[in-house]
Amino acid sequence: MKKVFIKYNPYQVTTEILIDGKEVKRNSRLNVPDQRLQEWVDNLPEILYEECSTKQFEITFQGTTLDYEDVLAVAQEAAKKGIEIKVEHIPAKEVRDKEQAIAEIFEEIQKGPFEELKQPDVVRAFEMAKSSDFEVSVVATMSAGKSTLINSLLGQRLMPAKQEACTATITEIKDNDLDHFEARVFDKEGNLIETQPDLTYSIMERLNANPAVSRIHVEGNIPFVTSEDVSLVLVDTPGPNNSRDPEHKAATYRMLSESSKTVVLYIMNATQLAVDDDSNLLGHVAESMKVGGKQSRDRFIFVVNKLDDFKKGEDSIDAAIKKVKDYLADNGIENPNIYPASALTALNIRTILAESDDDDDDDVYEAKGKVRKFNRNEEMYFENYAPLPASAKGIIANRLAKAIEEENANEQALIHSGIVPVEEAIRMYVLKYAKTAKIKNIVDTFIKKLESAQSFETTKKEISSKQEEKDAIVARIDSIEAKLQSGEEAKKFKTEINAINYDKEIAKLANNVIKKAQEKITKHLTSTQKKLSRDEADSICAQFAKFAETLQAEVQVELENLIANNVQKSAEGLLAQYKKKLADLVEEINVGDVVLDPFEIMKGEIPSNTSSIISGSVKTERVKTGEEWVANTDKKWYKPWTWFQESGHYKDIYENVEYIDGEELAHKFFAPIEENLFENSSAAQAYAKAETKRIKEAFASKFDELDKLLKAKLNELKECATDEKKAQQKLEEAQRRLDWLEEIHRKVNAILDI
Repeated sequence: MKKVFIKYNPYQVTTEILIDGKEVKRNSRLNVPDQRLQEWVDNLPEILYEECSTKQFEITFQGTTLDYEDVLAVAQEAAKKGIEIKVEHIPAKEVRDKEQAIAEIFEEIQKGPFEELKQPDVVRAFEMAKSSDFEVSVVATMSAGKSTLINSLLGQRLMPAKQEACTATITEIKDNDLDHFEARVFDKEGNLIETQPDLTYSIMERLNANPAVSRIHVEGNIPFVTSEDVSLVLVDTPGPNNSRDPEHKAATYRMLSESSKTVVLYIMNATQLAVDDDSNLLGHVAESMKVGGKQSRDRFIFVVNKLDDFKKGEDSIDAAIKKVKDYLADNGIENPNIYPASALTALNIRTILAESDDDDDDDVYEAKGKVRKFNRNEEMYFENYAPLPASAKGIIANRLAKAIEEENANEQALIHSGIVPVEEAIRMYVLKYAKTAKIKNIVDTFIKKLESAQSFETTKKEISSKQEEKDAIVARIDSIEAKLQSGEEAKKFKTEINAINYDKEIAKLANNVIKKAQEKITKHLTSTQKKLSRDEADSICAQFAKFAETLQAEVQVELENLIANNVQKSAEGLLAQYKKKLADLVEEINVGDVVLDPFEIMKGEIPSNTSSIISGSVKTERVKTGEEWVANTDKKWYKPWTWFQESGHYKDIYENVEYIDGEELAHKFFAPIEENLFENSSAAQAYAKAETKRIKEAFASKFDELDKLLKAKLNELKECATDEKKAQQKLEEAQRRLDWLEEIHRKVNAILDI
């Protein structure tokens, strides 16, 4: 039996693996130095078997509880394939411990002697790590009960819920623990058109029905989280078959894309699977889940709603879940996280039964009937079907035990309804992935600032203690300042900055996007019947329009990602050039043991995260994909509400023809769209170039600020060398400050240790 030791640090994303006390070979598939555990743990049994030629292992895992549970789950799954793995756990510091340590250190830094450690970027990094928006996007096809589920999570009726598709806006609901909901309402151009200090269900109905409303930003209490824990944002998106604004469909595909890390609640109707409208969406989900291992799977939570609608004896919960798994597998989705639920039962418990116990009220009587149904029928204990880790199941089990002890029938039924496990799944994702990443971000920010301050204080100390070398030190500082002010140096730097571009790369990638779109159009063209009746022509044109609208959203999001990646690469290139500039300033100028390195002095001031500069300078511009060939000048392929206007071109063209050539119709429909796809590609490339130029201007301004800051630091160092009276005082002060920095540095480094 092979003994395997795994130490995984989710904060630093580092892994140490020993087999029988020896490090794994360099070419081993177990060499995963910078990958999240969830990206490779599924393959662990297979790799161990391949490399050790045995099926018996003892794994000692050192790490957090949530990561240990992932290893344990993989071991249990391996047993089904004949691989025996025993797992022991060495506990590590959990997320909550790290957050407390960060808060204490941050407070100590704010009281410390270094003003540069109190600057806005440090404070902002801390605030982001402490409480940053985390989106949970809710998507569903018509009649899946999406609005009811959101209302059940909110614990009140706020979102309009009807049998027909009713969500035509994007609604963002941010948790801030207030006792009421308030809203800001925006049109398609992002203009604020009204505010609602006390939002109600009836107001939401009115706003949702208003075609001028595109987005509603709501703030209030989401009961299952606290705003101190994480600023959760529930995003209610229009369904794939209902989007009056083409940007909304793009927002849905943006959320599903591989680059997104938002949690997605995909609501499915247990009584109505295989709806055509969601097959395309599920295809995108499948593609996204193939990248990033278990983390990608964890972010998609498939909620199978309305499972309580089955009558006893007609079907079983197990059979219904299997049907959903088979349906998802047919759409390319393997090993989905399926959570059975009854959103309406949960909502009624949290609203009707929380407010009244009057059996004479029909709603109360009906809600109580559902409570009895869930509590009496063990098959409907939906929490038992939820694919949660043991720690989360333990939390729910303890909550259920308390409800039973207190004879709280409503609370018991609420847990059985499946909504509580869904809430726990969201919380687990935040703890496992979002919070560990934020902790790493703030620690990195602290360390860079501390190292920069230490370098500067060390240099001051060395200069103050070497008065005999003051002339040489001053000469060196003067040399660096001269280079900073040199027109030739500035010209050289500007030339290097201007040389940064990714035009060829973005052109190639943009053309690939368009090629993929064309392949989809060609597939549609070849599947069109040769002869169509007028009614069939109308029907197929409606299908074409729906396909074209979806294609528009896909192309838009892919080109947006292309532009974002191009801008990010440009930003990273700009930073690299500035670091090179600092390194070039010193070259071969040395003064004894005194280290005067502008890069080390400035390291903490150079932004490591370029997103703040990018977001401050990039302006959003929707990429238009074009218009279809039409007779009605107002009728556009990306405006679904104009498709069936009386003067629509389909009937005008074909009303007197007994048969319509389907192939010709399809070519006429898609020809202008294909033409505009190429225009779209050119527009995207031009836009990317414009954004890169804007980014260069933004960074040039930032580099000017950094140059000024460097000059100020150089002047302070020169003062240390030239003022003999203050030299001793500066020396003692520098030592005190270095001692303080060393202690803080030690504490910050310890945060990332498990």
